[in-house]
This record gives sequence, structure tokens and C-alpha cells, in this order.
Amino acid sequence: MGNLLKGRVAIITGSGQGIGKDLAVWMAAQGCKVITNNRKKGSSMQAHEGKTVLLNEDDKKKLSAIIGDAESAAEAVNTNPDVIAAGGEAYPVYADITKLEDCKKLVDTAIEKWGRLDILVNNAAATWTGNIKEMKPENWEVCVRSKLDSSFYLIYYALPYMVKQHYGRILLASSEGQLGLAGMCAYSAACGGVAAMTRGAAQDLAEDGICVNAYTPNAGTRSWFNMLAEYRAEGIPPEAIEAGAPAAQKHPPERMIPVLGYMCAEEFTASGLVVKLGADGEVSLWTNMDKYNAMFKDLWKDGAWTVEELRERMPKELLKDVQYTTSTLAVNKGSYEE
Repeated sequence: MGNLLKGRVAIITGSGQGIGKDLAVWMAAQGCKVITNNRKKGSSMQAHEGKTVLLNEDDKKKLSAIIGDAESAAEAVNTNPDVIAAGGEAYPVYADITKLEDCKKLVDTAIEKWGRLDILVNNAAATWTGNIKEMKPENWEVCVRSKLDSSFYLIYYALPYMVKQHYGRILLASSEGQLGLAGMCAYSAACGGVAAMTRGAAQDLAEDGICVNAYTPNAGTRSWFNMLAEYRAEGIPPEAIEAGAPAAQKHPPERMIPVLGYMCAEEFTASGLVVKLGADGEVSLWTNMDKYNAMFKDLWKDGAWTVEELRERMPKELLKDVQYTTSTLAVNKGSYEE
């Protein structure tokens, strides 16, 4: 297929299925050596931690075709004719990236097997859906540890090798959750943390030849099929769900994989970006958290703000043109409820 990543070594977490697996195949077909990873042998049809969604036979058939684990993903890589022609390969490692010692295991394996580590893609994540009023500490920890803590753990062990070779490409999975989604508070917090961490780490590593970027993917993965089943069980017609969902979620993830793969290449030197990409073909950038609608008062000269001043000025200056909206899940269930 190509040699864009010839001689490079990568770790891709959450690559037993979906986006991670497709990325592993693509990168290996560009000559890369890849560690495929998921938490344990086998894979569940359930996408959300601690929640069981009622799946019908059609759901199960679709999910059976796309789920897998680190070993099945590695087999798919190693038997792919394009990978064989390009000299790429994959090696499976079961590791729970919420655990510090398992992150070390992933990095150590790459070094022991291939002698270097050039690319780190933290694609794995666990989610918990539900109102914050229903959330328990363990629900919070599932999301934050799997996405935010794991990003630091993996970078912590990868950096000594990347800094020494003065080269590295790090991609961290965030999501539209960084905006703050209703019913996904913990996941939103973790995704927002990843976006901020990306911008900070990119600056810290700018002089070390290491680029750090984040991505927010949108495609038809296990989570999408679980979401359809969950809403259907609540009496929301599948047609309404399909109509209200982002177009990208109706397409398989392989359509957007080349974008992620190219961001791992040596020639891609941008850093500190949060890139939105969808299986419908969209690629765009998320803006930084820029200030707007500022209002000022000389506190040294005129004293602290008074309630009267705030009542007068905030609606006219601070809140002008502000849209009071509620961020929602990819499919807004409220739109279909009577």
C-alpha cells in the first residue's frame, strides 16, 4: 500500500475493533510495526461500562461482524496482503490502560520487540451514560481513568524513548464530549481534559521533535449500535434516531482512517490541534477556549462590581448574542419524546 510509516513502531490502544483496528491495518500497510491492544481476550457487544443494553438479533449480527480483541486484530493485520507487501506487522498485547503497570507493559513490549517507539495512539476509552444525579464515584472513575489518566500514564512511559530519539507522534482520542454533553458528564470531563492536555503537552514537547494532537471521531462503531438499541428500547423509532444523528455515525470508520494515519507521519509537523473527523468526510479543527463578550471596569479606581451594575451591564454586554442551549448526546432523545 505504501511506505509512509516505514520503519516506525506504534502502540494503538483500543485496537481490538472499530477505529483502532482499522487504523492498525492502515498503518501496518504503510510499513509500520504495530502493537494492537485491548483490555482482555474476547470482546463484549456492550459498549458502556456497567450498563446492559437489550440487543435484538439484527444488532447482534451487525456487532458480531465488527467486534474483536487484540489477537483477532493482529491476525487481521498480519494476513492482509497490503501489510505483507509493505513489511508491516502487528503484535497483540492485552493490557488495561487504566493501570499504570499495564501502560508500562505496552511500552516495554514495543521496545523489547522492535527496539523503539515512534507513535502512540491512545484510542481506547470507556463510557458511562446517565444523568449526573445518577452518577456514582465508580462511574466517574471509569471514564476519567480510561481516557484522561491513561493518556498521561502512556505518555509518561513513552517519553523517555521519544525524547532520546528526538522524534515522536502522539494522538489522543477526545470527543465532542469536550463541549459538555447532557447525560455524559464524566465522559465530557475526561474528553475536555484530553483536549486541554493535548495543547499543554504540545507546547512542553515542541523542542523535542514530538507532536501531540487530539482527535474527535464520529463513525458507526459498537457505541453507535448500542445507542440505537438503547433508544429503541425506550420507544424511540429507529427512523427518528437515524434522521437525528450525525451523518458520520451511519458510515464505517475506515473512511476516516487515512487522516489519523497521516497525522502520525513524519511530514505532519503540526502540534497542539484538536481535529474533528467523521466517516462522512468532514475534517475540521476545534477552536481553543477563546474569550468573548468581555466587559470591563476599573476596579482600582471605581471599586468592586456592584449588583446594580451587573444587572444593568451583563445582559447587554456579557450575554449579548449568547445562545442558551443544552448540549445533548449525539441523538437528542428529548426531540422524539411526546
